[in-house]
Amino acid sequence: MRSVQCVAFVVSVVGLGGCGGASQNVVMPPPGRVDASNQIIGTRAEGTAKELLAKGERALLAQRWREAVDAFEAVLAGDAAAANDPQVVYDLALAYEGLGDREKARARYREVVRRFPTDPNARNALVREVSLDAHLEDWPALGEAGEMILARKELDPAERMLGLGARGLSKIQAGEETAATRAIQQGLELMDETRYGATGQLPVAAAMLKYANGELRKFRSEKISLNPPGSDFVLKLEMRCAFLLEAQTSYADAIRSVDPQWAAMSGYRVGEMYRTLHHDLMLIPPTDKAKTEHDKQLFYGIMHVRYRVLLEKGMEMMKRTLALGGKTGAGAAWMTRAETLKAEMDLALEEEKAMIAKFPFTDEELQKALEIMKKKAADDQAKAAKK
Repeated sequence: MRSVQCVAFVVSVVGLGGCGGASQNVVMPPPGRVDASNQIIGTRAEGTAKELLAKGERALLAQRWREAVDAFEAVLAGDAAAANDPQVVYDLALAYEGLGDREKARARYREVVRRFPTDPNARNALVREVSLDAHLEDWPALGEAGEMILARKELDPAERMLGLGARGLSKIQAGEETAATRAIQQGLELMDETRYGATGQLPVAAAMLKYANGELRKFRSEKISLNPPGSDFVLKLEMRCAFLLEAQTSYADAIRSVDPQWAAMSGYRVGEMYRTLHHDLMLIPPTDKAKTEHDKQLFYGIMHVRYRVLLEKGMEMMKRTLALGGKTGAGAAWMTRAETLKAEMDLALEEEKAMIAKFPFTDEELQKALEIMKKKAADDQAKAAKK
């Protein structure tokens, strides 16, 4: 008989919290009981059902994921009792997740949840499905899983936070700001009340809430348009930067997650925000006062010198994210994005410097002109305050 402690150990090791049906006229034994005498010959494994189950469990404990998958798939395909055992399906999902095949792992977790909703494994399977939905960026599925969690009875605080995080993240990805705000705020308040994740690395439920809060602030920041610049340009820029910094704070918390995937996603998002703000500012055309080509060049040069720091911050965040990925092996897809965005920012910085090098003034002269403009703006503000 397989032991629950065995599976719990495997879950802790990996950092985690196609099933054949019975033929007609076959009487199903209770879950966990299999016919040990039938010889099963699979594509990659063979033996009796009992032998294959034992082999799969040993492989699971030893993190020999491929071997575990082969053994469990063979017994599910060849033994009717095993195909009706939620523990076997759940163990196969664990093996697929350890193997890195998230799609197949999620399909098996879903099978446990939908076929055996009252089984104790269904609760754990639903939690794992939420994480995989987020990793796969399947936001509608994430929202559905979150609602299923919140609909269950006798939720503990961690499960409720996970459900609220899933709901909030799926809502903000759909652009539903009000619903997202409500769910995320409820989850964060529960985190504060229980001091969940207050010390050390953040559990997945807490990391998801922090990431979702970062996405909400990012959404609000980038919703503020800076072009064309009006009389309220400075106010809009300040508001956009304020939301950006709030988002950065939440993403920085999510980077402390026990699951490096959330760290990779959060690091990328911070760099992306700085790149987007820099890009939007560079689209602003010269003012009406810039009549000559020299004036336009001066405007271009000052804008780039003034906001170059945003590009540099974005590049630095991409470097950190790539370094993190190199250490943890987190999120190959997000590492690819980080490499692409870093290359884009490197190119933008090179093009900017090449353009300014053609102008009739140096980078140092632009810096001086910028300081003069800042001082004049400060003086004007002081005069206005006196009045």
